[in-house]
Amino acid sequence: MRALILDGPGDLGRATAAELGAAGVEAVLAGRDPGRYEQMLDLRGDLSDLYRAAAQATVVVNFSGVPDVRLAERAGAANAAFVETGSDAGYLSELAGLHPRTPVLTGGRLLPVLAGMLARDVAAHDSADPAVPVEIGIVLGAGDPESAADLGATYALFGRSFTDPATGEAVLNFSGRREFTLPDGRRRHLAQVDWPDQQVLTAALGRPVRTYLATGDRFSTTLLRGVKRVPGAARLPSALHLPGRPGWQVVAQAGPAPGAVRSWAAGRYQTPCAAHILTIATRRAPTLEPGLHRVGDLLTLSDLSGLEGLALGRSALGVPQS
Repeated sequence: MRALILDGPGDLGRATAAELGAAGVEAVLAGRDPGRYEQMLDLRGDLSDLYRAAAQATVVVNFSGVPDVRLAERAGAANAAFVETGSDAGYLSELAGLHPRTPVLTGGRLLPVLAGMLARDVAAHDSADPAVPVEIGIVLGAGDPESAADLGATYALFGRSFTDPATGEAVLNFSGRREFTLPDGRRRHLAQVDWPDQQVLTAALGRPVRTYLATGDRFSTTLLRGVKRVPGAARLPSALHLPGRPGWQVVAQAGPAPGAVRSWAAGRYQTPCAAHILTIATRRAPTLEPGLHRVGDLLTLSDLSGLEGLALGRSALGVPQS
């Protein structure tokens, strides 16, 4: 198996290539700098060099950050599977409109993938009324570049409302609050947001899924809540990083009632865990049927058990389990 890795900013592409190599996959890093990459590729113009490189690969994995559906089209034309790791909503919508001749995977960001896995785990172990929402709480540590990127992607939500999956009412992003007990034992109030996949999860689980967000420190969380109505706040550059320490936490629970089923995950830096998930997705991608798939649908929590740097757990009726 040969994987063509379209590298980009950050360390995730190289970390995934290294883990693929350790698993016996020939991983070829590609980019514009001939002194840095094994395969020189310019992801501009007619992309003919991408087509030729993809024809020598089994799967193409895009870490470049270039939101161009032609990348997936060229990979498919060369009979290679395609894995997209970006999170640009408009671009992902365009990918969903394709009719690919090979498998195309999207939704590779770590925290949305984990949020979906934890929500499914809670729904599978909870016998409560299915009308009771599954609530996801996410805490981002801005000191990790990957978490900072996730936080930057939420700036576009400022001033925008969305439909609450449970009530059908309009909710302003960063307004409604819910108190969560986090994996580290702290209790925090998190703000309700239109996080990626909550509507998809609502349909898949047959019960409403809500998402709440905070940063690792209370000051920046208060700042986010304070600017939600400021005109033009949605145009803040995603590269504007708030201060904070590394460390992220995700928890899913079957409503706020005491004793509800809770599943959680926590870690310090995203890159090692994200590389592991994308390695699994990359190896499985060529075995899928042609068409659009989601990374999170290919994994279960058992695929992540024992992963260094990742803490997983579930509690039911107040009894914690690791």
